[in-house]
Amino acid sequence: MYTVQIDNSIELHSDLRSHVVDFNARHFDAERIPLGFKVVYDEELIAGISGHVFGNWLLINWLWCDERKRSQGLATQLLAALESAAKAHGANVSQLDTLDFQAKPFYEKNGYVVKYQMDSYPLNGTRYFMEKRL
Repeated sequence: MYTVQIDNSIELHSDLRSHVVDFNARHFDAERIPLGFKVVYDEELIAGISGHVFGNWLLINWLWCDERKRSQGLATQLLAALESAAKAHGANVSQLDTLDFQAKPFYEKNGYVVKYQMDSYPLNGTRYFMEKRL
């Protein structure tokens, strides 16, 4: 007999993700190519960007720059490097998401446009899903 049980564990989250990823892999004809760049100073991480190419898409996961080093062009250089590497792997469009208190103006300045937004996220903010033709 089947039973429904409460399980708020990280293990369940991880198991479910693995099952869905395995299922999806049987239906996609594209590989995921990880990409990342970082800026270091005296072995300390100052800024970095990571994502992956999936077919025609560059999917950007993380872009971070130390607050003390912002407005020096590091994020712009990292974004350009990631986009260039993605194009070399066949990507022709890039996608990311950002929050209203994060980097929406930065991404707009770099050619990204909002395709969808989630208002009241998670309560009073906005989450933006943005794209750019590469």
